[in-house]
Amino acid sequence: MNHEIYSALSGALANERRQEITANNLANVNSGGFRRDVPLFATVYDQVSGSNRPPDNSQKILEHNCFAVHDGNWIDFQTGAMQDTGNPLDVALNGEGFFVLKRVADGEVYYTRDGHFRLNEQRELVAINGDQVMAAGEDDVPLVLAGENPGGAGDIKIGKLGDVMVDGQPIGALRLVTFADLQGLEKLGDAGFVETSASGPPEPAGQLLLNQGVRELSNVNVLKEMVNLIEIARQYEAQQKVIVGLDEINKQVAGGIVG
Repeated sequence: MNHEIYSALSGALANERRQEITANNLANVNSGGFRRDVPLFATVYDQVSGSNRPPDNSQKILEHNCFAVHDGNWIDFQTGAMQDTGNPLDVALNGEGFFVLKRVADGEVYYTRDGHFRLNEQRELVAINGDQVMAAGEDDVPLVLAGENPGGAGDIKIGKLGDVMVDGQPIGALRLVTFADLQGLEKLGDAGFVETSASGPPEPAGQLLLNQGVRELSNVNVLKEMVNLIEIARQYEAQQKVIVGLDEINKQVAGGIVG
């Protein structure tokens, strides 16, 4: 049997995984703060015992087959495009860092670049899905936007360093963090991340500026991802032809043995 057929098959399977990841990037092109994934692959070598022996009869000669395997994803943390919305509750981050949010469903804390916020009935600053935006400080406390004379969203000012004023009164600040190893973060949903032992604990984000009335979009380049899909399709087609060709050789060899 031609063992090379398995190498070609592993390449085809790897391209299927590339296609899934690229399609997911394209599906999130309008997800605020989304970071595109870049698939990584590794080469695995497998030893296949040969039938020949060297003259001294010391050991069998080994043949090596190589296979492509998916080896995780690299997250592209390049800043996405900025969109002026004019909404005072939209905030974009300029630099390395994240907002800190808490899920209403289970109280889990996570991190995001998507600063598309609103006010709930308690005048807490929340994400569109209702998750609470955390205030600066060590405790997981939501940021409440209420002054002595609470007004509408137009009375809210968010400074370059994350400080928040309502009706001209300082009421707190947004919690802004970063991590020692961004690649150690684990993705959660469309634009969220959770910390892991690899990323390390959250640290205060020192080199970070905010822009009010602006929303950061995803960093997916539609044209580039479409070109990737075409390349993947061509590689997959070529690998299919190799598999079919090797299978035909196996059939001919088997037919010759039987004959």
